[in-house]
Amino acid sequence: MNSKTMKIFVSSIVATSAFVAVAPSHQADATVNIEALVTNAQKAGTVLKWAISIEGTADGKTQPWTQFNAAKTAIAKAEDALNGASNSNRLKYAALLIEPKRQLQRAQGYLDAITASEKIEAKTKALSEAVGSNNLERVEAAYHAMTAEFRKQTILLDRVYGQSTRDRIRNVVKGPAEQLINYLKNDVTVHMHVKTAAEQFRLGKYMEADKLIKEAQMILDSNILIWESSLKNSLDAINASQPVQLVSISRVDSTTVTVKLSRAVSSIQLSEFTFDNSLSVSRAVLSKDGTVVTLTTSVQIPGIKYTMKFKGNSVSFTVPVSIVPIQMGDQTIQHRETTEVLSLVANFTESNKQPSRDTVRVDIPAGIKVVSVNGIENIIVGAKSINVAPEKNGNVTIAFTAKDANVASIDNVITFNRMQNKKVIETKSSAKMNFYAHAKAASFSNKKIYYVDINNNYFVTADGMKYIMKASGDVYRNEGIAVAFDSFKSALDVEDTISGSYNPTTNSSFEITSNFYLIDFVLDSKFAYKSGTAGYRMDGSKVDLNGTALPDYEIIFYKNSSYIGKTRVNANGTWSFRTNVDQNAISDFSFVQQVAGKAAPTKPGSDAKTLKVVEGTFDLLSVSSGTTADEDLSNEALVFTIAPLKNKNGLLLVQDQVVALASASIIVQDNDGTKIKFTNNQDNTKFTSVNNGFQIKFGTIDPAKGSTVIVSKGKDSVLTGTLKVNSIDGIQNSYGLNMKVNAGFQITGY
Repeated sequence: MNSKTMKIFVSSIVATSAFVAVAPSHQADATVNIEALVTNAQKAGTVLKWAISIEGTADGKTQPWTQFNAAKTAIAKAEDALNGASNSNRLKYAALLIEPKRQLQRAQGYLDAITASEKIEAKTKALSEAVGSNNLERVEAAYHAMTAEFRKQTILLDRVYGQSTRDRIRNVVKGPAEQLINYLKNDVTVHMHVKTAAEQFRLGKYMEADKLIKEAQMILDSNILIWESSLKNSLDAINASQPVQLVSISRVDSTTVTVKLSRAVSSIQLSEFTFDNSLSVSRAVLSKDGTVVTLTTSVQIPGIKYTMKFKGNSVSFTVPVSIVPIQMGDQTIQHRETTEVLSLVANFTESNKQPSRDTVRVDIPAGIKVVSVNGIENIIVGAKSINVAPEKNGNVTIAFTAKDANVASIDNVITFNRMQNKKVIETKSSAKMNFYAHAKAASFSNKKIYYVDINNNYFVTADGMKYIMKASGDVYRNEGIAVAFDSFKSALDVEDTISGSYNPTTNSSFEITSNFYLIDFVLDSKFAYKSGTAGYRMDGSKVDLNGTALPDYEIIFYKNSSYIGKTRVNANGTWSFRTNVDQNAISDFSFVQQVAGKAAPTKPGSDAKTLKVVEGTFDLLSVSSGTTADEDLSNEALVFTIAPLKNKNGLLLVQDQVVALASASIIVQDNDGTKIKFTNNQDNTKFTSVNNGFQIKFGTIDPAKGSTVIVSKGKDSVLTGTLKVNSIDGIQNSYGLNMKVNAGFQITGY
């Protein structure tokens, strides 16, 4: 090896060594930078931690926005730096960011709680000022505004991390607010009852008015009120001004009924009480308090409705029990007690609107007991089918209840099937019928919530047991934290886990041991409606629906309100479902998320998620003619109109708008075989979207002056005569559907 060769060899080695040495140095610098940013985030998280803790600098009143924003910025910078890091560094430093991110989340709860306490404090102050005005109307309005705000905001107070910090914030406003509520609630309640009772009397709702008056009187008798004298005078005035009315009638047995009067009377006459349907009265006895009359009647016929008149008023009852009518076709889920009796009427008519005489098969679920059919006692206990001849008006009427008063019966659906030649030709179905059994006095542990009725103060557990919640006396906790009655009701929801010690007549205790947070059902983002469209647009006979939902739940699918199937959500929270779509039509899909294994609703409810799918091809309708007639396509601007999509009856479904891609192109051909391709943004050719279509401004054709592609030269490489549109590419609608060009489109007059 000569000296020159040796120098070149050595130089190559040195250069290579220098290159190898430099690369790790850059990587080390990047790692140091990430490490510094992560350290800054950790420090900022620690500062924030003590700024939201009573053990630190928190006082329960001041919001540490400076520390919060500093931590948020530091974490964001560190996470941004991690985007360019190696996999091992991302895992390493992401783990170090868990704690500062946790403090950021806790700080958000702390900030929200202080904001909530300020809102409660403002409403409490307004209520105190109303009390000072000595105006009950103003006090009631302020009381409702304050308690509504209190119910809404106390949830945020309970979400602060750390017992001592949480107590410090809550003690600032929660105690004084609850004290003021308790101080005023009896006066406000009596005031409301008195006003409402007067209105109920005016509307003729005597039973409701009587109940309110008694509740108001009970509060007055057992409490010392602020405005006691004024409220008592108002209550006495209502009682004195009202005439004696019938409040209610109750059947005791086959020969005895009791009648409730709107107020006490000193005497009655037997002749004042008369019934229809040949029921006679032989004896009338007035109670000691003068408000209840016990009547002895002739034998009452089962299934008959009797109406009694007294001084121009009337009340009715049905034998053997009071039956609650449920409207067939109304899909409102029924929440009833096992002791209640319901009725359903299904009407069937012929095509000429005359009553049907066909036999109707009624399918009874296992948990149901039928007590009468078409007004005649007929005891049929569940999981059976019965054939019924309709009445003259085409009606089939059944009265039914739960199979066992002590056993809940859930998700029952009763069907009425019109039969011809032993085949079902028409079916009518009830809504879901749920019969709940009253829970016995006992302790229970970790039951799932099945249904909650906030207005009527009860909840039902998954075993169908009904628990009554009392506004006073009962003890309520939410995940270990004592809460007020209204706060507990607001927090209680389906799928929560609850424990307690229950007594239907005395005090009970309830605790939500685990709050359930439902992950919302979400369709894949590709199904989102584009601006200016009324539904998801596609071309095909099937659609693959997919999205996310709560793991291991089920998604129930409906098309045009009819059930079409269901699928189970995967453990990772994803789901998919393939189904047919109507051709050249609109298909309305609905989706319901529910617990796996639960009976599917016959129809989607008002809260179901929906998707409108519009199916049909994206076609070219017409091409405008040129304007120069010089057989030179250069600089011609032609409009290509998109065909509106219509259904088989000619009804317009959608008018697609065009998205012209940057690569859009058109190939045209003349009669001698010359084919030329024009491409968007090349040689002055320009594709532009216009209303209901697109415009092509044709650019230079001469290859010597540009890069226009001559696909085929033909005889002379020049376009002459009528031009055939061979193809158009790169034209889509807003959903990415490519336009189709059928044969026969031509360009003339250019």
